[in-house]
Amino acid sequence: MHHIKVTIIVVYLGRTLLPVIALIPFKGRCFKPLRISQRTRFMREKMAASASTDGDREDHLVHRYDSPFLSSDSNDQKSLPPAALIILNTPIINHNNPNKGVESYELPGVLNALWQSSSYRICADGGANRLYEATVASHEALHSQETASSRSFLPDLITGDLDSLLPHVQEFYEHRGVPIVRIEDQDYHDLDKALMAVENWLDERDSTNDIPTVSKLKSKVFIYGGFGGRFDQEMGCINALFVWGQRRKFRHTSMALYGEETCAFILPALPKTCEVRIRFPNGDDANSSNNAKGQYIVGEGPTCGLIPLGGRCDEVITTGLKWNLDGNLPLEFGGLVSSSNRVINELVTVKSSSALVFTAEIITKR
Repeated sequence: MHHIKVTIIVVYLGRTLLPVIALIPFKGRCFKPLRISQRTRFMREKMAASASTDGDREDHLVHRYDSPFLSSDSNDQKSLPPAALIILNTPIINHNNPNKGVESYELPGVLNALWQSSSYRICADGGANRLYEATVASHEALHSQETASSRSFLPDLITGDLDSLLPHVQEFYEHRGVPIVRIEDQDYHDLDKALMAVENWLDERDSTNDIPTVSKLKSKVFIYGGFGGRFDQEMGCINALFVWGQRRKFRHTSMALYGEETCAFILPALPKTCEVRIRFPNGDDANSSNNAKGQYIVGEGPTCGLIPLGGRCDEVITTGLKWNLDGNLPLEFGGLVSSSNRVINELVTVKSSSALVFTAEIITKR
């Protein structure tokens, strides 16, 4: 039996006394205030109550992740949602092209695809060093001079406290007109400072009168380099997804972390229904080759996971996975964690009582 302490707080508002009732689990967390069957029924009633015939309201109750690696039906850049790319201070390693002696050096498959899908690109402090090493320095090593190909990878902004930015890298980008903004505030990570810049960029786009259609589209933020470094920095990146996902400008934004081998993003809790579309839902397309030009084929899946990093999640109901969850078992560390699951349908839906981290492998092939 779980004991609940009832506290009545009286709030004086003008000339009116308003009683406010708080339920406080004074003997520890109350994990199961309802039996499983009751909780499941309550959750499904909540889902039904949140349904609406109003198109705008329904859209706000659906959180979508559409893979940036899926081909678009439109070639018009203005009809696509605004997308920003943040490059963090993590080594850029091209696993699929380790031979530095080739004539045309390429960015790694995932980073190159994200770069091409973005209209605003930011290097977070030392991320500029990494981009420079992967483009300019590599081309100079091959050709003994700067090439047009290396000049095509210029970011729109470099920001952070700039304690990691190398002098010759700073000079290179400054001479080519790249804005470099130093933010000294040590209460924020460089990723936070880059996200502040994205927030300002989205505000500017929304205030521009000649692109009313774009401002209504769901924006996307790709954060590259969130994996493969120190574990505490990886957790800091995940925490940034939780924190910034609650801000007004990012509330309806698809924001995700990417590396060359994995990606991760937040699935918000009810009343939102989460829809996930990845490129390789069953893995078959990753093994077929229709790329006559020899370009990279990049996409997520099929291996995936649902991770309760934000705390215990009492209810999870999914469709489209090989091992679906039916809401009868909670996800929590020390208990069940849905790792090494597999996507088997083009659309995965997730309804959960608490926010979850969805992670998927990334496949890169020629």
